[in-house]
Amino acid sequence: MKWMKCGLVILGLALVSSQLQAQDRYYVVIGAFRYQSNAARFTATASQNGFSARFDMQPKRQLYYVYILNTDQKRQAFNLLIKTKVETIYKDAWVFIGKLGVEEVIKETPPEPVKPPVIETPPPTPPVKIEPVKKDTVIEPQKPEPPVVKIKKPDGIPFYFKAQSKDGKDLTGMVHLQEGAKATQFQSIKIGEVTYLIPPQNKNGTYQVTAQVPGYKESSITFPYNGNTFEKGTEGETIVTLTLDKAKRGDYIDFNNVHFITNASLLKPESKDELDGLVTLMKENTKYKIKIYGHCNGTQTRDATTLGSSLNLFAVDSKLNHHGKLSAKDLSKERAEIIKTYLVQQGIDASRVATKGEGGKIPLYPEGGSLGQYNDRVEIEFTKN
Repeated sequence: MKWMKCGLVILGLALVSSQLQAQDRYYVVIGAFRYQSNAARFTATASQNGFSARFDMQPKRQLYYVYILNTDQKRQAFNLLIKTKVETIYKDAWVFIGKLGVEEVIKETPPEPVKPPVIETPPPTPPVKIEPVKKDTVIEPQKPEPPVVKIKKPDGIPFYFKAQSKDGKDLTGMVHLQEGAKATQFQSIKIGEVTYLIPPQNKNGTYQVTAQVPGYKESSITFPYNGNTFEKGTEGETIVTLTLDKAKRGDYIDFNNVHFITNASLLKPESKDELDGLVTLMKENTKYKIKIYGHCNGTQTRDATTLGSSLNLFAVDSKLNHHGKLSAKDLSKERAEIIKTYLVQQGIDASRVATKGEGGKIPLYPEGGSLGQYNDRVEIEFTKN
């Protein structure tokens, strides 16, 4: 029986060990790139800015993620996330939960074969010398060399979109590319990533690109597809640079994972992690004051749910919540207020938090498009005394 108990203990330890090995990691990611050269360039820039940055493949999306933290502590990751978004240029950082990189397969080394014993034999009798019969020389046919596999490049020519502030600081974010101001279709591209574009279909042979970076005014330029006046990169890519004006006087960030229940000011549960990171930052930096801007998708009045007398900010309560008609502006104001309520519940002085409802007048994406849901958001302006 003792050996059975011992075996059970060992089995239990093995199961615990395998569970620990399978545990997800938390990465603070500052960029994602399709091409390894882009990830390497972005990593080098981050290192020059004082970050210990690395990059690895995200296998499911087949993208290279550049990250500045790899930890098994969720709270540590989200604390660094908010600090990074507020105090660095990487305003669109996020936390990836999972495993990056391709795990190596450990191959077992086969045991060396046992050598047979050496049996000594007497020297053989010298053989009778026989003249060999001459035969025609047989030429062995040469094996054909394997064909060279050529990697097909994407269609079009490469472009590299860059955004910077008026004082020359590099910015991160997204650009929207379309063939003209009235075009209904657009392509979203990460700033700082080489992408291949096919020729536009319009008669002018031009594209319009618009940069959207939190805390900066939107900036657009129209550029020729085959223009030779732009700077060229090391890989022959055309570098298109947009310069942006600051929108507000403080540091201005948005949240990647603070989401609201549809047509409600109530928060989805996954919002808590980033909000807790904000709480930690404000407790560490007591001179910070913030202004919360609420946004929603569309400008129309709608049937909406607000907190009412409930104390639960993360779920709908049909009895305690308030239900009724709300304008887009009022709903966005309620969303900003519920963020403030959570911060105050966590010990932040209410005098440090202001709110404003922007309604649906500052959308990031077309209201009826597949990304329209992301117009429901909050953005935060940080000011310092």
